Amino acid sequence: MSVVINEIAAPNIARIAINRPDKRNAVSPEARNALIDVVSEALGNDDIHAIVLGSTEGHFCAGGDIDSMTDLDVASGRVRMKENHRLVRLLAEAEKPIVAGVEGFAVGAGAGIALLCDTIVLAKGGALGFPFFRIGLTPDYGILFTLARRVGQAKARQILLYAEMLKGQAAIEVGLADDLVEDGQAETCAIEKAQALAKMPPHAFALTKRHLAMEPQSLEEALEMEVMSQSLAFVGSELEEGRAAFLEKRKPDFRN
Repeated sequence: MSVVINEIAAPNIARIAINRPDKRNAVSPEARNALIDVVSEALGNDDIHAIVLGSTEGHFCAGGDIDSMTDLDVASGRVRMKENHRLVRLLAEAEKPIVAGVEGFAVGAGAGIALLCDTIVLAKGGALGFPFFRIGLTPDYGILFTLARRVGQAKARQILLYAEMLKGQAAIEVGLADDLVEDGQAETCAIEKAQALAKMPPHAFALTKRHLAMEPQSLEEALEMEVMSQSLAFVGSELEEGRAAFLEKRKPDFRN
């Protein structure tokens, strides 16, 4: 049995999910490496326009696999973290849309993976949790950066220091997730969101994602980013299609 599911959920939409239901889909080194492989494949496939990271048998990901954390020393721990960061960077720097469909638990590394997505769809019974202190660890998978970007520095501090688990509506209220749906419907909604994002102009979408990730420190930096991206957009075919669709009173088709 493959530790990662990789399938077509809808035309041009890939569905990828950890497949370790007996471990509530905890991330082992094997699962992490498989995720890197299949996500890389999807990002490099021109027929795939967006990706859904889904849940298996009621759970998104219960964090890192505790059983794989034995017998680590500082050196091997650093190697493990560097390998984890290959997945973090792959998701964070992806130019295609990535949507998380979260059922059940997305805790620890699972929450970190969800936070790297463009949109998080959460089932009412689902939860994003940050229990690192409860097992004597510190936050990883980019959470020290992504959580504050999501909920603000002050709230991120409280969530991490108190090792909070935010379920359903509570996660929505602090901005930790974007859409709340009935249990069992997270992936259906995530696929719909992915399809909507896939209709956006891909080049303009990628440029905007890149600049959002860079987080300008001043208005001047933001304006320079605008100059860079918009000057490229002005000469692209996407503007031509968008303008034609506007004048012809139709929906734009940026893919053909």
